[in-house]
Amino acid sequence: MDTTIADQLAHRLSQEHALICQRVATRMLDRFPELQRSLRLEENYSPIERLSEVAVERLNELVRSVLLFDLPSLADNELEWASGVLPRRGVTFEHQDAMVRWFFEEVRQLPLNEGEQAVIITTEQHFLRALYHAYGKKLQEQS
Repeated sequence: MDTTIADQLAHRLSQEHALICQRVATRMLDRFPELQRSLRLEENYSPIERLSEVAVERLNELVRSVLLFDLPSLADNELEWASGVLPRRGVTFEHQDAMVRWFFEEVRQLPLNEGEQAVIITTEQHFLRALYHAYGKKLQEQS
């Protein structure tokens, strides 16, 4: 991965994180209203703000870390952890898959140059493979 392009993209994700996270959280709650039961809502948070904070912003920071440190294994480890913990809170593979896909869909809508587009596509593919591997592995263990 070209580190200069990855750094630029990580910076762009930092600048645009609020809008990206809000859009993904809104879409998640529209499609999966049951996620509200998984959120620990506090008085001063709306469900969209809370989901954005606990899930989508975390994904944004994970993507940024992978880009900044050129360590895709960070995604592998995080998604492996998530596949073991989140289903107990009602968060399914389908929820995680949608969030990852919609997050990268939002990122691809930013005015990215050709190099940034290539890096984000490669990063998305890695995240999706890691997600499928993590949940596939867990499903096999449960059988």
